[in-house]
Amino acid sequence: MRFTPPPIEINEDEGFSFDKDIFKLEDFGKGLTNLVSNLEDPMVIAFSGQWGSGKTVFLKMWRGELKKAGFPVIYFDAYENDYVEDAFAVLAREIIELTETNKGALNAVAKGFKSSAVDLGKMLLVGTAKAATKAVVRAATAGVVSADDISSSFSAETVDTAADYLQEVFLKPKEQKLTVTAFREALSELPKRLSPPKEGVTQKPLIFIIDELDRCKPQFALAILERIKHFLSVPNVHFVLGVNLTQLRNSVKAAYGSEIDASTYLQKFINLTVTHVDSNRDAHARHITKYIEYLRNALNFKEEDRETLDNVSTFLLRVAEQHALSLRTIERIFSQVAVCLAFTQKKNLRPGPIVAGLCILKVIEPEKFAKAKTGKLRYEDVEALFGFKPVSKTASDEEERDWERDWWQICLLDEVPPRLTEFGKHLRSYGIYDGGKGVLQLIANQIVDRLKP
Repeated sequence: MRFTPPPIEINEDEGFSFDKDIFKLEDFGKGLTNLVSNLEDPMVIAFSGQWGSGKTVFLKMWRGELKKAGFPVIYFDAYENDYVEDAFAVLAREIIELTETNKGALNAVAKGFKSSAVDLGKMLLVGTAKAATKAVVRAATAGVVSADDISSSFSAETVDTAADYLQEVFLKPKEQKLTVTAFREALSELPKRLSPPKEGVTQKPLIFIIDELDRCKPQFALAILERIKHFLSVPNVHFVLGVNLTQLRNSVKAAYGSEIDASTYLQKFINLTVTHVDSNRDAHARHITKYIEYLRNALNFKEEDRETLDNVSTFLLRVAEQHALSLRTIERIFSQVAVCLAFTQKKNLRPGPIVAGLCILKVIEPEKFAKAKTGKLRYEDVEALFGFKPVSKTASDEEERDWERDWWQICLLDEVPPRLTEFGKHLRSYGIYDGGKGVLQLIANQIVDRLKP
């Protein structure tokens, strides 16, 4: 048995494979390919979804399909690189690496791009180094500054560097514009050098995939967007961002203040948003259903645990759909279930609805789980969370049958309803003679939090 599923390893040129494309998104990938294939104007497309929704796996598989189709493509994990101070440097580095690993692109155009990238990078780094304070940046961008302003804000040494920087901004605009233009022209030439079009066939654009942007430090994430807009926005070069837009809007507010209209701000940089959600109507095709089944297989549960696992899966699916739990959260819950089953046996009292519910509480409601361990949890604490319908006073017992709810009522209600008397009698076989009182506390401590055989 495993406690976590093995990571889904996807080779750079693998594409969508039957066993790894859990949610069957190949057709969606083909649609996205068709979109970028028919765009010439530079585009920044946000592929937006909540954390843990499978964006990274999809983007890596899509990268493979693009490569197999002959597209020049870059996959870049922004979060792994947000230790770098200059956003332009890491973006240019990725493009340079692509040209150097593509033998067909080792020509004057590719070398010219590298040279122009170095020139622009040096210009930006010099500006960053000399504009060491907010006051200098404001003065430089506004174009209005007096000697008194400078001398009152900086030391003598800083005055010199600030003055040097302002002199470059004010007196060398032509050289700076030529540097930017040379870089953009060199970049716009790369797609046809990296993937020479056949006669009568549309030029394949360079696709730059940037993943995990929302997990970066706010300033770095926004610098990425700004560098793309100002320097890398050229025909036949498209950027696809794997991002949680809600979190990225929070980054905007963190950087510029809570009063800013973050959505409007991001519209300056993002041309199109594709929202990654599960829209399947068929319950068996939904992402949550498929992922739970995947986890059941990936964690290699013992055969003797199958019955408990079936009941756990049913209960978890119920709660996950009700609260739209992320795939990452579901995985953490299943890891807790794996620990429970690894250190207990079938003969132990481990009813599926109780085990599943306690594992859910442990992950998403730890304070309520602590109450369960100390015997202070009440039915009212979980009724809405687990989606239990109130018992109708007019319906028959048969109509009201909900064995998952019944288990939790037996364990938590002060007075067990008469209709559940027979249901709870079999607890005596486990040495429990007071109905359900104490059962939840026992399972929380001896099953869910048990760390020894």
